[in-house]
Amino acid sequence: MPSDDDGPSAGVPSAAAPPSAGWTIMVCINRRLRSDLASCAARNSGDLAEAIEDEVRRRGLAVRVERTVCMGRCDFGPTVRIAPGGAFHLGMTPADVPGFLDRLETDLDLKKEFNEFNNLPPPGS
Repeated sequence: MPSDDDGPSAGVPSAAAPPSAGWTIMVCINRRLRSDLASCAARNSGDLAEAIEDEVRRRGLAVRVERTVCMGRCDFGPTVRIAPGGAFHLGMTPADVPGFLDRLETDLDLKKEFNEFNNLPPPGS
């Protein structure tokens, strides 16, 4: 799972000053109209977004997951970014999600939410 940086906490913003609005995991689900061009959606980013959403919900982490359109890394996607200020995490698969969230949970000191919201079904179900 390559990122733009190297090292044990590469691409993870400092947990010392979490943003007032909280952290967001952005997942590109953009599909290009021309099928001969690379896109995150063509590389199964929808499955990746669903895996991240499910695992965040299961763990009860205080982080938002946002499906977004192009972040300019189509040739290396699927593209995931921690906002604000995080590096791009490129080429992730659903199998990478548990380790990715383990690292975020530690590095960003994500607090778990324990409330009935975590037991609600996902939107649209």
